[in-house]
Amino acid sequence: VSFIHKIALIPRVCLHLQLSYQIVDSMIWLGIRDMINEFRKKKLKLRPVTYLSGAQGSGSDIPHGYIWSPHLVPKPKDWGPKIDVVGFCFLDLASDYVPPEELVKWLEAGDKPIYVGFGSLPVQDPAKMTETIVKALEMTGQRGIINKGWGGLGTLAEPKDSIYVLDNCPHDWLFLQCKAVAHTFLYLHRYTMVVLERRLPA
Repeated sequence: VSFIHKIALIPRVCLHLQLSYQIVDSMIWLGIRDMINEFRKKKLKLRPVTYLSGAQGSGSDIPHGYIWSPHLVPKPKDWGPKIDVVGFCFLDLASDYVPPEELVKWLEAGDKPIYVGFGSLPVQDPAKMTETIVKALEMTGQRGIINKGWGGLGTLAEPKDSIYVLDNCPHDWLFLQCKAVAHTFLYLHRYTMVVLERRLPA
């Protein structure tokens, strides 16, 4: 295995690279198995998948397609013929999106902001992380959009004119309104493709 799983919190030792994928697959399966089995039973009329059989997501016998550009992260040589890196796909959600008036007015009130968001990445101390983000923006004299995400960012001690806290918004529209984007590598296949398409610094 060429590299460790990107969200596996284990030491980066070669012996553990393959294990990192098995650990993450098992964790993800624990979180989604009820939904998967409900879909299998109600929609596909199939038997539920057991814990042991469902946690083998990275097995080399299961076809996989990863939607990021091979120019960014080439397909590792050890992945074999059933695993491919197929490139980005774009949903074009901005085509019929109507932004809230409050957001439009805030964007028009000053310079283009910097977007900061971590998506579904867990944040141990959202308040502290938000404080750090706000401090960095203020030190550099920037306006900022903070995406709450699953980590619960954006709780401010007091409202700030230079900070806009956002729940959800199509990124292909939002990033056009920003001068730069700060996001986690975890969302290589989502945020990075939009950042590259929009030619933004990240």
